[in-house]
Amino acid sequence: MKRNWKQCLAASIALAIGAAGAAEGVRPAADKPLVVNGDLSLTTLDFDAYMERVPAARRDEFRAEYEKINPTVDGLWVRRVLGGKARAEGLDKDPIVAARMRQAQEDILSEAYMNEVAKKVTFPNLEPRARELYKANLKEYTRPALYTGEHILVSIKNYPKEAARVRAQEIYKRAAAGEDFRKLAEEFTDNHASIEISAMPLTAFQTPLPDAVAQLVAPGDLMPPVETQYGFHIIKLKSMLPSQAKMFEEVRDDIIASEKQKMVDEAKTAAVEKIRGDPNTTLYVENVRALKSNFKIPSAEEQAKITPNYRY
Repeated sequence: MKRNWKQCLAASIALAIGAAGAAEGVRPAADKPLVVNGDLSLTTLDFDAYMERVPAARRDEFRAEYEKINPTVDGLWVRRVLGGKARAEGLDKDPIVAARMRQAQEDILSEAYMNEVAKKVTFPNLEPRARELYKANLKEYTRPALYTGEHILVSIKNYPKEAARVRAQEIYKRAAAGEDFRKLAEEFTDNHASIEISAMPLTAFQTPLPDAVAQLVAPGDLMPPVETQYGFHIIKLKSMLPSQAKMFEEVRDDIIASEKQKMVDEAKTAAVEKIRGDPNTTLYVENVRALKSNFKIPSAEEQAKITPNYRY
């Protein structure tokens, strides 16, 4: 029985999955055929070229799943065949199509050229600069204070607002009188998933909770009910780890990497500006201006009249 290429591909993948573990994850040899039909072929080089679109840090993960490899090969092959059919019909000779093909090629080549520009950048010893930046921006490299505790929410979705306020006050009074806060939370909170507060900075709390939580200093401190859009919150502090500046050694590599990226970006910008400033380049302003159409862009009011405002 004759099988089509998809069936063959699926069969070959099934064999690969059942092969010895040592072969799993091995990168295909360059230019090894993947799919062939007459004069048309798709090779591992085509697949490798496609993989350049995937972020470098994700490529190994991508290749680890046949569920991603298989449809990628399928899509590349379909485009290869469609491209062949288009050439056979002379569509590549159409001026607009040909111009788009040049632009696609130039996109790839310009990216490759910029990568070469980046490779040619030489970096000095950036550690002294990194130390300067660390000292000048110490606040940026400071961990915020972190709070742990237990939390009770009386939701205004479950009770009228005033009833929720009274309920929260009653729970707070019982906690302040010495009742076990955890038991009160498990019995009365309307959000059991948020009972435990684990190492949260003030910025992670819903406004206006940060100001109230910041008043909790010692383990066991209780926050009276505070209202947010969700209801009334009561919090018992377990611990507060004060804000602390990270050691230079912790952030050194990140600062240096950032400075290197700045130097690379400057080199790329210089390459582009050199092109724009080339005195041998002639700009035909009148032809550029002629590209503009006479279409009148509707104002916001006019657009509102054109676009129906559906209400359901």
